[in-house]
Amino acid sequence: MRRTKATGRGTTPVVWWMTCYWARMFVYGPQPPRKNATAHLALTVAATGSIEKENKSLQTASPIPAAGKEAPVVNPSVPKPALPSAASNIQGGGAHIAAPDSEKEAAVEKSAKAKEAAATSTKARTPKPTAAKGLSTPPTDRPLVLYAYSETPNARTNLIFFLAHGLHQNADFVFVMNGKSSATDLIPNKSNIRIVQRENDCYDLGAYAEVLTTDDFYKAYQRFILMNASIRGPFLPAWASGCWSDMYLGKITDKVKLVGMTGNCQPIFHVQSMIWATDRTGIELLLHPPADPKLPADKQEVGINSCFHTWETAVHAEVYATQIILAAGYEASVMMSAFHSKKTFVQDCDKGGNGDALWNGKYYGTNVHPYETVFMKSNRDIDPILMTRLTEWTDGGGYSSYDHC
Repeated sequence: MRRTKATGRGTTPVVWWMTCYWARMFVYGPQPPRKNATAHLALTVAATGSIEKENKSLQTASPIPAAGKEAPVVNPSVPKPALPSAASNIQGGGAHIAAPDSEKEAAVEKSAKAKEAAATSTKARTPKPTAAKGLSTPPTDRPLVLYAYSETPNARTNLIFFLAHGLHQNADFVFVMNGKSSATDLIPNKSNIRIVQRENDCYDLGAYAEVLTTDDFYKAYQRFILMNASIRGPFLPAWASGCWSDMYLGKITDKVKLVGMTGNCQPIFHVQSMIWATDRTGIELLLHPPADPKLPADKQEVGINSCFHTWETAVHAEVYATQIILAAGYEASVMMSAFHSKKTFVQDCDKGGNGDALWNGKYYGTNVHPYETVFMKSNRDIDPILMTRLTEWTDGGGYSSYDHC
């Protein structure tokens, strides 16, 4: 064994090592066995795709301490994992976290409110007659268009055509749906359009009267168009630039208080009711005709302000509506060209054996052309080829009253 000098190193190497070991134990206490340093390093892929080294903590999940031993110190900077709620359970082989009762109640309440809002929206679009006054426009010279509808294949085709080509922003439209029909879903939801849902009774004239007189709805307007779904239109030549509703309402004057598409000579001259235009004076005469002092009470004309339960009573009201206008000292007019061929047409119209012009070949040997009348009766098989072609051409050309009214 080699000796060292007496300079503080006079002990042997073994003694020196042992001295250092016990001194370390005295100061620091026992140390755990050291792990491989490579365990401190892990490879992670950064968001950019590059690989970088990350120094992992050596601390592992602390075991539950044995009885009588002190629990390990937990690093307060490390967030604790979230614990499942007391409502957690397992269903269908997978974890399912049941919502607390308060959350369930909130979800049910939210769903109920959504259903209520949807029902309110639908109700607003399909009101009873009293809701027709909900139109956004104030009483002005803006016209009111009432469109009476009852479900048939032909009526639906006409409605679709009118919605595509007849609606515009410068009038208020009320669609009077007589009987239930999914056609209400076709009608756009706009501020100047309303739907009135009612029973299929009283015929078109009685339906108009019900809507107009409910809460004096008609008093908000000065000009009116009453029309039904038995006609198709508007049909206008490519060079025409006017608005179809102005073409009818423009014929109302201080003298003329009722305008229609065609006139029928039987049993007496009258403006046919598939479309009427009038003003406040005319509509009040039709709704509240003055009493005829020469007739008993049970023979007085009721105008259109009644519920007509039979076809005969409805036709009677149509025929004598024109007579109410004439008896009050006013005039009636129609769009068909023959009416304007002579001033005595009304007096002479039934002398030539001409009755209802709206049958195939019954208009002085020909047919009423829709370029005369803007609309065409479509449920009487009048020139079906012409009807088909004009429908195709108008659809294909993309005509819109929004561009002309």
